[in-house]
Amino acid sequence: ALELRPQGHPDRASSLYNLIVALNWSYNKDFDDIEECIQLVREAVSLCPQGHSDCGDHLNNLAISLKCRFNHQGKPKNLDEGISLHEEALCLRPVGHKSRNLSLENLGDALVTRFNKRGDIDDITRAISLYREALTLHPSGHPRHDATPSNLATALNTRYDILDVSEDINEAIDRYRELAFG
Repeated sequence: ALELRPQGHPDRASSLYNLIVALNWSYNKDFDDIEECIQLVREAVSLCPQGHSDCGDHLNNLAISLKCRFNHQGKPKNLDEGISLHEEALCLRPVGHKSRNLSLENLGDALVTRFNKRGDIDDITRAISLYREALTLHPSGHPRHDATPSNLATALNTRYDILDVSEDINEAIDRYRELAFG
């Protein structure tokens, strides 16, 4: 489809997006797919007018692809760039935006990954705040309702192990109970 929509074609960005989505389903297996996805998403970001509704999706996809590259190569610059891109995507998804919850969780996940590598308590603390906000956007019955309390509980438990603050472990227990008993 990209051959039919060369540089400058008005629908090239949508064709790039479709290819990126397909690659996202497969790139956990092939590092070359990750690299191709990063290249394509960078192009999609460059084609997206500032403030366009698709920019948040493209930034989010690029950030996720960079985190996958980090998982394969272990180079901190990939994770740091991914976090910056997640932050940009979150800024494009204000309160009330239908995809804000995804940006909150994805940024939280990236910060937890960085915390696990570097041990900066500010990363896990910020992730907890993001997960808490995401939880308010996931009422019972929401497809991500179970994932958010689990991520929050794990982050709280991790911070408790370091800081030994009883409120953290108590909230983590409440979240685990919520998962177990609904």
